[in-house]
Amino acid sequence: MRIGIDISTLLNHGRDIGAGRYIFNLVKSLLAGNAASSHTGKAAADNNFAAAGQAGIASLINSTALLQEPVTFVLTARYITDEHLAVIEEFKKLKTGSRKLEFKLFKTTRKKLDCANKLRFPPIELLGFKADLLHCPDFLIPPTLNKNIVLTIHDLAFIRFPQFNFDWFIKKYTKEVAGNARIAKRISADSQSTKNDLINFFGIDPEKIDVIPLGAEEKFKKFNENDKKTYLPANHELQKKYIISKKFILSVGTIEPRKNFGTLIRAFNSLKKDGFDIQLVIAGRTGWKSEATFEEKEKSPFKEDIIFTGKLPDDELIRFYNMAELFVYPSVFEGFGLPVLEAMQCGLPVVTSNTSSIPEIVSDPMTRIFLVEPTNDRELSEKIKLILSDSNLREELSEKSITNAAKFSWSLTAEKTFNTYLKGIKNVY
Repeated sequence: MRIGIDISTLLNHGRDIGAGRYIFNLVKSLLAGNAASSHTGKAAADNNFAAAGQAGIASLINSTALLQEPVTFVLTARYITDEHLAVIEEFKKLKTGSRKLEFKLFKTTRKKLDCANKLRFPPIELLGFKADLLHCPDFLIPPTLNKNIVLTIHDLAFIRFPQFNFDWFIKKYTKEVAGNARIAKRISADSQSTKNDLINFFGIDPEKIDVIPLGAEEKFKKFNENDKKTYLPANHELQKKYIISKKFILSVGTIEPRKNFGTLIRAFNSLKKDGFDIQLVIAGRTGWKSEATFEEKEKSPFKEDIIFTGKLPDDELIRFYNMAELFVYPSVFEGFGLPVLEAMQCGLPVVTSNTSSIPEIVSDPMTRIFLVEPTNDRELSEKIKLILSDSNLREELSEKSITNAAKFSWSLTAEKTFNTYLKGIKNVY
């Protein structure tokens, strides 16, 4: 059984973007063998025969037989820069057990890449790629002869909120993603919210869409006492580097309209007027249509206490998660909302939006009290005040966050994804 995975986005853009981080962690977990070792295995299939029904039994037998086949993962990419090639060496160093690993990588230029995508030629099979199934983990499908396509669609934000994007982008990707969704044999959606959008906007058969939540990397964790002692000097350097002199609220995300940082700044202004001596730290790279967010900061009478750090390396981001008083994420729309999960895994109390996929992550009844209408800065401010004013509540919410985050992991994502591969490939063998 040969499973191809297109890692082009990872090689062209690295892990600094969400899709690149998703591909890296998915591939790493698949290669580690987490995907085919638990309830997808023979014992689990045997245990479920009694309840499966006639059609279900045939499917389970088919899946169990497939799991006896040796698995080779074939990582393919058409890439235009050598900047991120080091990730290949990381993959090569992984202990893959009985799973084999191959690479079919094709360096090209932007002009040739655009031409190949437009003409749908040459198919990657003519370049030497061969697999029973091809997973395309970032919306797009390369020129291919493969009919067993698994397509990951993270969100349809560009359709749901066209005001947050450019017209050319909306037209191009609406047509392309809709077409690819119909071509794909199976679709992986990050959330039930995204699955609903695929059904409602593109008319996709719900039976071919699998909801597969993401995970946060294990390095995102709450520091114990030894960790705190170890990182204390480095934390002081971090505070000096970013001019942080007080306790602070943290938010993380690309500076763009959908992340709704303008509302957060207005809520922060209200906190300051009520006497809270605190700073607001927003970590993330500058994206498109970011001007309004920076204008909101400049209008604030408390702008000296509003800090934009830019994109942070993970080691700094983890320390910020551990240093903050709470995490606030007022995004208008998310396909999943990975920063929320990272913050919870680090034990931060979270105030976040009640829209799109985010309630699927924040499932504990107590933490759900702090889901808010994202554009209501007054409600946002009041929820933040509750947490800042009560240390016992902060501690309880911290524990709830960790418990909630434990429901998600990259190994579980890999396992569910492998199940989707089996559904897409079952007619080949």
